[in-house]
Amino acid sequence: MNERLYAVYFEPEDWLAFRESRRFNPGDTVRSVFPSPFPFYGAIRTALMKKYGVKLQYHEKPSLSPELLEKLGDEEHPGVIKLIGPFIFSEVKGERKHYFPAPKNVYACKEKTDCAEKIVYKKMRLFDAKILVESCQMGLAWIEEEEVIETGDSYIELEELVKLRLGQSFTLCKVENFEEEIKLGIALEGFEKKAKERMLYTMRVYRFKNGGFFMLTDDERTVEEISKIDGVFLGAKQKWCRVRVEPFNGDIFKRIPSEKVAVSLVTPAIYDGGIIPKGGTFGDAKIKAIAAGKKIVVSGWNYTSGKPKPIYHAVSPGTVYYLDKFPERDEDIIERSLFSKFGFGYFVYIPYESIELTQGGIGDEA
Repeated sequence: MNERLYAVYFEPEDWLAFRESRRFNPGDTVRSVFPSPFPFYGAIRTALMKKYGVKLQYHEKPSLSPELLEKLGDEEHPGVIKLIGPFIFSEVKGERKHYFPAPKNVYACKEKTDCAEKIVYKKMRLFDAKILVESCQMGLAWIEEEEVIETGDSYIELEELVKLRLGQSFTLCKVENFEEEIKLGIALEGFEKKAKERMLYTMRVYRFKNGGFFMLTDDERTVEEISKIDGVFLGAKQKWCRVRVEPFNGDIFKRIPSEKVAVSLVTPAIYDGGIIPKGGTFGDAKIKAIAAGKKIVVSGWNYTSGKPKPIYHAVSPGTVYYLDKFPERDEDIIERSLFSKFGFGYFVYIPYESIELTQGGIGDEA
């Protein structure tokens, strides 16, 4: 990536909802899920088409000149727009904080000191065992402590992420600048403003007390295009979000000074082999172990056809892959994911330590 990064901030004026990809019945409760990159790309593209005077009709593909098509793209290609995210930011009294998915190889435990007991965060070390994961032979991401604390901390703030990447002590956190609300919904008959019989439902939505979402880019053309719009309509109910672009001070995508390196996903990834790419490699780098959570469903709504988009099961952000070395190119990791041009499969490098099995049990760092 280029040296200079920019943040694209999305500040909602009202609640936002990103509906889970499933059919629902009368009386159902519909969850809002954390959004994939797709809704943001679609919202920006729509706002730019309006800015360029393109006539938009529901269930009709917009007519774009070759020049605009190259610039704004379509469902298969993002054009000149290049974004990584979304992530969450908060802003209180002028202080802005940026939050990323916490690596899933981090756990919390209690540590006693002379004065008190405190919670510390540690990374799972690589135990070079021989187990089979999706037909690939791998080691284990090992938790050494017998007692692990469930803190519910699933995010890492930018400054703490920088510390983690440098091998320093760090903390995880919860993000508390938004809350969930329940809204009552009424399904309509087609395009008529007429309620469909027995189709009442409730929807869980997000309301931000401050801040909102942000995405990152290193592309000057992206900055130039997005700077032409003031806002976008975003989410399941097309709520207005103010948009602004500012320089981002935090170089988190550079390589780190460590021989033992792992990859922590910051956006979803869709691999051909499931949780692990086929062959268990990223380019010439071999995956030695993995710390992963549940897969997430990625889909969306095709406004041209009026039908749902295909459903994909993606590896969740925060999943960590322990590597035997740096790949020759960072793109060897990103491009393994489907939809990488839309920001899927992006990551940060983090260091890891390893342990070995000795005659007396598990030994020190190898």
